[in-house]
Amino acid sequence: MDTDSAFRLKAVAVFGGVLGVFLVAFVVQRVWVWMKTRRREDIEASRVIPVVDLSLLGIGAIVIWLAVEALVLAVQTAEFAVQPAMARKIAEIEVGKLDREAQQTNLLFYPVDRAGRRQAARRRPVLTSGDQFELKVQVIQWRGMWSWLGQGYYQFVSLGGFDSVSGVPATEVADLDPRDVPGGVGGLLFLARAQGWESRQPLQEGQVYDVLLDPASQSLQVRLHEDG
Repeated sequence: MDTDSAFRLKAVAVFGGVLGVFLVAFVVQRVWVWMKTRRREDIEASRVIPVVDLSLLGIGAIVIWLAVEALVLAVQTAEFAVQPAMARKIAEIEVGKLDREAQQTNLLFYPVDRAGRRQAARRRPVLTSGDQFELKVQVIQWRGMWSWLGQGYYQFVSLGGFDSVSGVPATEVADLDPRDVPGGVGGLLFLARAQGWESRQPLQEGQVYDVLLDPASQSLQVRLHEDG
């Protein structure tokens, strides 16, 4: 359960599927017995109540459909990073040297693992301009009634420069390969509308910034890295 972020959602899908199949099978069995016994005088035929039986059949079909949607959603959300339970570092941004002639700064973006170590294989260099950098993160929460399913999800959207004087983002913005938020009936039923969080910090040459996600305060925090 600890290693599968969608364990509870999958459990809901399985339970819903079993319940839906039971309701459909129950109605089918009632109709089958009725058809077999309705012409026999030595056996009291079971009574079929169309309104009740059709209602149960419809409910069973809908429950099966929603169970399938939940299972599909569990597969789709497996590609997203799970939000930490409390404020935790999720990335580092290293500010390289400023190119005085081109007025551009090289940023190095590093996602980190749960222990806070840089994932060098996922390093993304970004050459940008401006006096600040701007990091955008997308956060996906469960709807209120489904919050017991666990932590929500997040993904990095973009990193680039920002000109604080003009208030305009730099043209050099790196896409950090965000995925499409799961849609369909499953996404509409279980997920709240995705939110975009962003943070801007000054481009200080040679500085390293820690990026922290804090679900409790619903904020993205970027602060100077502290060794040790």
